[in-house]
Amino acid sequence: MIFSYSIIRVVILTLILVLPGCTYSKLMHTRFENPTFTFTGSELVESTQGRAIVNFLFIAHNPNEAGVKDVTCSYELFVEGKKFLTGNDIPLALNPKGDTEIKVPATIVYADLTPVLGSLVRRFLSGKKTIPVTINAVFSGKPAIYSEAGKETPISFEKRLIKTADIPLQQER
Repeated sequence: MIFSYSIIRVVILTLILVLPGCTYSKLMHTRFENPTFTFTGSELVESTQGRAIVNFLFIAHNPNEAGVKDVTCSYELFVEGKKFLTGNDIPLALNPKGDTEIKVPATIVYADLTPVLGSLVRRFLSGKKTIPVTINAVFSGKPAIYSEAGKETPISFEKRLIKTADIPLQQER
């Protein structure tokens, strides 16, 4: 009876040690494919006389079996080629083998638009209620796959997207 308990313990211990190794082995023998990013639009979260809170919307497609962490998004916002806002290193995590919806938040303070005030005044006087804001977004990652011994295999990627979205100047009341 004691002998059979010992065999069961050895079998359970072996399974505990071998199964995680299979996952690691599968990841190490599978070639890492870079995720892709697509701009899908923007959404106005809030608008007041002094500012607009906007989410720039993206879809990330991760073709890999494992989720990807250590991914960031940095961006710059422009009106007529003049930069007025920067966001750095917004942390992201990508779902395994599929799509992840990404919302990159930006608070646009209208007072920060003084470098492009002339074009804003022209748009406003012509009756236009939006400003074309260009987002220059950089998605980058330096994820790593770790071995059972703690050894790290670094992987890196970078994808730049430049898109323009019309942002409301002021919400109608």
